Amino acid sequence: MAHRIIYNCSYVDKPLSIDGILNEDSWHDAETLEFFIPVSLQTPLSRTEAKILYDDRYLYIGFRCYDLDIRATYTERDSFTWEQDVVEAFIKPSINDPGYFEFEFSPVRTIFDAFLPSSEYRQHVIECSKWNCDGIVIGSFIKGTLNDSSDMDEYWSIEVGIPFKGLPLLKGRTPAKNERWIFHLARYDYSVYNRFTRELSSCARLTTRDFHNLDDALFLEFR
Repeated sequence: MAHRIIYNCSYVDKPLSIDGILNEDSWHDAETLEFFIPVSLQTPLSRTEAKILYDDRYLYIGFRCYDLDIRATYTERDSFTWEQDVVEAFIKPSINDPGYFEFEFSPVRTIFDAFLPSSEYRQHVIECSKWNCDGIVIGSFIKGTLNDSSDMDEYWSIEVGIPFKGLPLLKGRTPAKNERWIFHLARYDYSVYNRFTRELSSCARLTTRDFHNLDDALFLEFR
């Protein structure tokens, strides 16, 4: 396992407005995560900017996904969102406990969420998605025309609040200052402008094309 990069997750004094616009000063001041194509570590054709914050109730994640061809039609919870444009968050609250959470968020605010007791369950992620994170909040903003490949879109953004009380591994507690979790954020981009049709990217420097490969993930340090 390579040396893990640390992302400094800043504390915010007041709750964020979950509207998908990401215009609060707290978002502006937060560190920006850069995305890479797995294995080659090249810069993706479709750029993604992501940031993470937290308060006493929520872990906030914000994405801005530059996208010439925004596609999303699934609306039911735990749909196969990875078959269309989507962003993902893999969150492992304990360095020692093997359990982790997978979240996916589409441009139309569709949520896929799963709790995996360990990486051995990655082949059973559909079964694991029967778990839902109670209290999660999500907002989105689209600058473009959804599901219309005849023109060029600009971007879509997602803002999400994951409640700490909704994560059973925490047993009701909130993260302490300087506590470290393991995480990475990822994206599936489908586009008529991409000759491979689908582009995968992640803020982790993944050595495989497996988004469940948390050996390459980053540290999330609560500041």
